[in-house]
Amino acid sequence: MTNNLNPSALFPSRFSAELAHSTVCALREGALSEWKSTLERFCDYDDCEADGEVSIDLLQPPVRQVFQEDVTRQPDGIEGPPAADTMTAAEIAQCFEVGTDPFACVDTNISPLWHIKPRPVAVLAGFLMCATIKDERALAEIFRPGRITLLLCPSNHMRSQIESVAKEMLVHWQQAARSPGNQAAYHVHDSGSSLVVAGEQKRALNKFRQAVDKSVFTHAPVVAVCATAEQLSAEQRTLVVQSLQWPGIRAEAIIEVLRCTHSNTGQVAEVELMRRLPTDAALSRLEPVQIAAAFEEETTLLVADRLAQITRTQKGKITTTLEDVKGLGSAALPLQQLLADLTDWREGRVAWSDVTRSALLFGPPGTGKTMLARALAGSAGVPFIATSYADCQRHGHQGDMLAALNAAFEQAAQQAPAILFIDEIDSFSNRSGDSSSHEYLRGIVNGLLEQINHAAEVEGLILLGATNHLQDVDPAVVRSGRFDMKIEIPLPNSAGLQAILASKLKFDAASQLDLRAIADRILGEPGATAEAIARDAIGKARMEREVLAQRHLEAAADQIAPPVDRALLHRIAVHEAGHLLAALLSPLPMPKRVWVTPRGGRVEPGFVPSTTPELAQAQLRLCLAGRAAERLILGEAANGAGVGLTSDLAQATRLALKIELNWSFDGADLIWQDVDRVTVASLSSEQHRRVRMHLQNAHNEVTQLLKTNLHSLEEISAELMRRREFTYADITQLSSSLSSAPAQQGSYATDRKQAG
Repeated sequence: MTNNLNPSALFPSRFSAELAHSTVCALREGALSEWKSTLERFCDYDDCEADGEVSIDLLQPPVRQVFQEDVTRQPDGIEGPPAADTMTAAEIAQCFEVGTDPFACVDTNISPLWHIKPRPVAVLAGFLMCATIKDERALAEIFRPGRITLLLCPSNHMRSQIESVAKEMLVHWQQAARSPGNQAAYHVHDSGSSLVVAGEQKRALNKFRQAVDKSVFTHAPVVAVCATAEQLSAEQRTLVVQSLQWPGIRAEAIIEVLRCTHSNTGQVAEVELMRRLPTDAALSRLEPVQIAAAFEEETTLLVADRLAQITRTQKGKITTTLEDVKGLGSAALPLQQLLADLTDWREGRVAWSDVTRSALLFGPPGTGKTMLARALAGSAGVPFIATSYADCQRHGHQGDMLAALNAAFEQAAQQAPAILFIDEIDSFSNRSGDSSSHEYLRGIVNGLLEQINHAAEVEGLILLGATNHLQDVDPAVVRSGRFDMKIEIPLPNSAGLQAILASKLKFDAASQLDLRAIADRILGEPGATAEAIARDAIGKARMEREVLAQRHLEAAADQIAPPVDRALLHRIAVHEAGHLLAALLSPLPMPKRVWVTPRGGRVEPGFVPSTTPELAQAQLRLCLAGRAAERLILGEAANGAGVGLTSDLAQATRLALKIELNWSFDGADLIWQDVDRVTVASLSSEQHRRVRMHLQNAHNEVTQLLKTNLHSLEEISAELMRRREFTYADITQLSSSLSSAPAQQGSYATDRKQAG
């Protein structure tokens, strides 16, 4: 049984592995020298001591023993063959049970630990730095004046560890490279944390850049350690001759460190260690202080167990997966693509540059955008880091806000592969506005853009954003390359709501619960409403100490959706049937979905890429069709068409204003005006006349259209009343039946058929 780790698992070449070995030996010699120097300062000695050396005889017995044992050891720590060589498999297994590693010690009764040794985290930093050097040329390049070697390390805490060993390591590397020139200068950028105000961060960045400039001017080769290349100035980036990517903490690196810190044979129980160590993804999330604490254990196996225990106590694993999220509709496919791409990249089947790595989720509030992002992380088994406009803003003014945003991106980069989720992305506003806070908002959005660009450089980092109002997001934020996919998360249909209820209730198919009745009552509501009803129903049943029954669901639904008023539902069905029929008998794209509930209904229109005069008039007719349908079938229209800024009449009025003041259709004035700032009272008499004309003509035309097709209008409203919802497939079938019917449908149906 061999337990020698193949260096290629961590190091890209034999040269890299040998450099790492000699570097750790140099760090060990440095630790001995520091220990001896400390003794010289704090121990008393007499006149007979020569050359300032500490007399071994004057040391306290425990200290003397430490010195005598460690100073005589070889720099590589190897003292002999492992005890496992003379043990049976059963004896080795018994050692494993008690946490002893017989491969790491000559005698299982004697600890292989050095008392005088470099810090384990320093050894780890040394190994990982050596893993970035693949050959003699790369090493020699570091020590050429006038050039910058860039080491990209996303973890701020690990950059601090690099700084603690950089001087000693570079001295050794320069000797290994046989480069006689000036000693290389190293500069590490400390980006601080979210608690560090932006002003201090900016000063730290300027100080870092000035230090790099100074070293270049003094003929020193420069090693710059940063989170991103942009932390160097534009001029400094032109001097970078090689960029070294920090490999990250993984199991192979931990095992190599253990060979140096917890073995005096050069071997470890590699197979058993790999079984006990956390996954590479979990190890990558550890901070240096956690690693240092784990390495205080006495044996290699106990170190692995301690690391596993630490990772288990970190923030719990996300258990929700995409399979658990119901009612997604077509949004499921692009999310599955993101998951498949990430999986293929992690398993080496595709390059990171060839995968989709960002998406913007948009849709009404409560549709589960945050839950979807968490579910993607759960399915991928990767960390989930979330931030939002509100979360960043609570830290203070613009500088503090940008510092918090930077901290979230840096945390995600450190833990990659990971999902970084930015909620409320529309709240970062739009730089094209002209409000009094325009400059402030410009700075915020520019900071967001900078971080998004940095995220694109990090392999394994999936960036997700979410917004309720896609139209309000700055165009530069949502362009491809920053957010590659735009995924609409719609309100769930009846089947989706039933699936959500079933999932939350752990619904058994043999149960007598009628979930369809509940779903029909809350059509048009987000999935969050269905979840709230499920929780409330479970709570009511628990309070009564009874099995969940239909009455519990009905009572919970009553709190959100009132019982069905048949007369009101009929009016709403007639209203929505008017909109739907007007859309189908027009040149407009096919509607995507329609539903009715006792609280209202909606026809989801198809996408119109651009508007012509003909399409604008068709949209006007569509807006007014619901009210016209009510008057034809019920004799009068209720107030529903005019309630609120998004009502039918409000939309029709704004559309007529756009026809006149924005688009200059039908001989309108060519002078453009901002419709959002225009009131009807501020219109000229001619403009007022023309707007009224557009609205009245559309009303007359759609009334005549629906009157001609009154039988179809009545049938559609009755079917909507019964089914509550039409899907796109249902609407397509309805459109076909209308096209083949002998009814007199007017020119609009012909136009739509030709446009289709």
